[in-house]
Amino acid sequence: MTETRGTRGPLEQAPRDQPGEVGERIDRLPVTRTQRRATVAVGLGLFFEFYEVFLTGVLSSVLVGEFGLSKAELPLVLSSTFIGMFVGALVLGRFADRLGRRGAFLLNLSIYSLFSLLGAFSMSAVWLVTTRFLAGVGLGAELPLADTYLTDLLPARRRGRYIAWAYTLGFIGVPVLGFLAHSLAMTTWLGVAGWRWMFVIGALGAFVVFLLRRGLPESPRWLESVGRTEEADQVVTRLENEAGGLPSEPTGRPRPGPAAGAGHRCPGRRRALR
Repeated sequence: MTETRGTRGPLEQAPRDQPGEVGERIDRLPVTRTQRRATVAVGLGLFFEFYEVFLTGVLSSVLVGEFGLSKAELPLVLSSTFIGMFVGALVLGRFADRLGRRGAFLLNLSIYSLFSLLGAFSMSAVWLVTTRFLAGVGLGAELPLADTYLTDLLPARRRGRYIAWAYTLGFIGVPVLGFLAHSLAMTTWLGVAGWRWMFVIGALGAFVVFLLRRGLPESPRWLESVGRTEEADQVVTRLENEAGGLPSEPTGRPRPGPAAGAGHRCPGRRRALR
């Protein structure tokens, strides 16, 4: 019996010593500085996502007066962003599996930042509808990518809390948009109509988020899934170094250990075995 118990030693090696166990290594970590920074960067992206989604609707009355929109044209302007989001979710979502989570993040930010800026220079309803549709293409992939990236990067036991914080930061964009519309929409600043500045603010905000996300690591789980195991190992190793070396928190998953009764044998049974 003693010899059988002695064979358990190799089974008790930590998951980090086994190649390819990227998910288990991440799940054993406390939340690191990089993971917090990623949560903020994703949250700010969601902030400008919701800002852009509701932008045209908030400015609808101003746009009707600016472009003389009819009752038939206004719904097309309001829905153009959502139609673009539908297309973007279908098209750009597939790129996330080919380019990686980080690459897809940067691509969709580039698209909606560029076309939101071009929307500020709209001279006709057709120009506005076109730019809002194309901005929507970039916006469409943001929500699924945000969930996927944070799910990949964060330890399982803390994932829900940090994703909730990212979305909380994102939802703040809606009231901020309302206050900006109240202050700027009907005014003129530097000879430019206030509603155009609101498009510029959205584009510049997306550009700032682009710069923040450039410094984020690629999803180690995605790297592992496409066979780039060395890069995945490097990302997780950096996270482990930030955590101070060996992980200090368990995953909650049972690990191989002594059989029931091995460490607390009752004296009566010991005498019986003798």
